[in-house]
Amino acid sequence: CPEAQANAGTCSSASRIGTATAAAGSGSHPFWQSGAVYLTGPYKGAPFGLSVVVPAKAGPFNLGNIVVRAAIGIDPHTAQITVVSDPLPQSVDGVPLRVQTVNVTVDREGFTFNPTNCSPLAINGTLTSAQGAQAAVSSRFQASNCANLPFKPSFKVSTQAKTSKANGASLLFKFASGAGQANIGKVRFVLPKQLPARLTTLQKACVDKVFDANPAACPAASVVGTATLHTPVLNNPLTGPIYLVSHGGAAFPDAVVVLQGEGVMVYLDGNTNIKKGITSSTFNSVPDAPFSTFEATVPEGPHSAFSTNISAKTKGSLCGQKLTMPTTLTGQNGAVITQTTKIAVSGCPIAKKAAKKRTKKARKAGHHNSGKSR
Repeated sequence: CPEAQANAGTCSSASRIGTATAAAGSGSHPFWQSGAVYLTGPYKGAPFGLSVVVPAKAGPFNLGNIVVRAAIGIDPHTAQITVVSDPLPQSVDGVPLRVQTVNVTVDREGFTFNPTNCSPLAINGTLTSAQGAQAAVSSRFQASNCANLPFKPSFKVSTQAKTSKANGASLLFKFASGAGQANIGKVRFVLPKQLPARLTTLQKACVDKVFDANPAACPAASVVGTATLHTPVLNNPLTGPIYLVSHGGAAFPDAVVVLQGEGVMVYLDGNTNIKKGITSSTFNSVPDAPFSTFEATVPEGPHSAFSTNISAKTKGSLCGQKLTMPTTLTGQNGAVITQTTKIAVSGCPIAKKAAKKRTKKARKAGHHNSGKSR
């Protein structure tokens, strides 16, 4: 719902996501009235908001609609939702409301989805009185039967054949997941020895204090790639850079993916480890949120994330190299997929020659079949 209509309480049914019911008045028999809850655009710095509209009408007394706004924030590390309402009105036109109960039911079909992790969870909150006193509240929540969810994401990796000492090597990572599956909870992969981390680039990592204050303030050399994520939750994909971020107590910098779109920001933090020249990366805390595709491009360049460790005889070409990545994908439901991911190499002359042969053969077959038909 647009901002003007949200403030006026005149949102259309297209943005309605639920119903609000309030009980007001003194004594043991308050007056109950129901209204609507609408989803709005950005509000008070948050990417989304709510407009809760309840009519204050009791018999001959009509005080009009009471509109209460709320901001919907999204945690960039967990994708958890936090809703903060504006103060509830205590009176309207001098008439005290004495609100005793407020119930909000979000029941629009397809609007909410269950977690795919069945660990015990809770919906936590803080209630603040008109006088400023606060009370913490909590309601236990736990999904069931997560183990029965399928977990069949796909993971593909490719690289360009041509590499150089000046520009290093490239990698393209592609994840895909179908509807109704358990979401990915953890990813770990080990790069082949032919594609080690580029130490001169690791030294350009952004200091964590600078990154935490504002990632855009990080030096350009700390940006090693870009990523795009498509999710059914939003109308548009989330996109953004991949930073190398150094932490004081860590031996190697993390690779942090910063995804943004529609006012939403999500961080994916990958821990980097290098042992005996072999680089591994582990994303331990992927948000339990659905996605359809995720693509990360780590290109060649003067500050590429990867270099090469191949014989001088190859003249910088990865063609003919056996490139594999031991990979472990862990679902939010605990399911584990262990595989050896083959890294496809594009731009090899042999592959081009084979493609030409297939095309030529197909053309000959076409001419042959055409002659038969005549």
